[in-house]
Amino acid sequence: MSEPLAETVARLEERIAEARLDRAEVLDVRGLSARTALTEGEIRALLTEGAGPAADDIEDRIRRRVRTLHETRLAASGQKHGEVCKEVADALSISPEWARQLLLGKKMPNVPDLTALAAYFGVEQGTGFFTDPAPVALNRELRRLLEDLGGAEEEPLVRFATRHGVVTLALRGRRLTPRKQEALAVMLEGLLSGAEETER
Repeated sequence: MSEPLAETVARLEERIAEARLDRAEVLDVRGLSARTALTEGEIRALLTEGAGPAADDIEDRIRRRVRTLHETRLAASGQKHGEVCKEVADALSISPEWARQLLLGKKMPNVPDLTALAAYFGVEQGTGFFTDPAPVALNRELRRLLEDLGGAEEEPLVRFATRHGVVTLALRGRRLTPRKQEALAVMLEGLLSGAEETER
């Protein structure tokens, strides 16, 4: 598991435990799959086994994610495949047959087409949605979940360290709650401001 993803998963697990939430409901694999265009198997592997899929070819990744977005759109909208092909053909100024090949993952879109596909599907990450490795794509969605749960705010000690240019804080392996971090940050702020007064 990549370090940023591992950290986000750990913070989510902590937040789920603190708030006594249903883990399966919060970490809804099917929902995460729909929002990331990753397979449910990839997501389960990243969440539970600590390992993502084997390194994949970027072109395969892009074609697979275009196809997954298309399938998700069909299922959610009730539109027919031909209707979506026509819309995509119009949006990309390409033939319906070429649009069909792209949407089925049989052809590789060029960069302008990929940009237009991101706009058509309403993907705010732009082309990164199609190209980002699985851990990056999942981490992005999990960070949003964390924000929704109120757990993505910057930790008080991180804010303190950033403000004062502190490189490391040695807590000897202890994990402080946000409330304890806030208390420690306030105490350290007081000590620093007292030291500044003495220097004057």
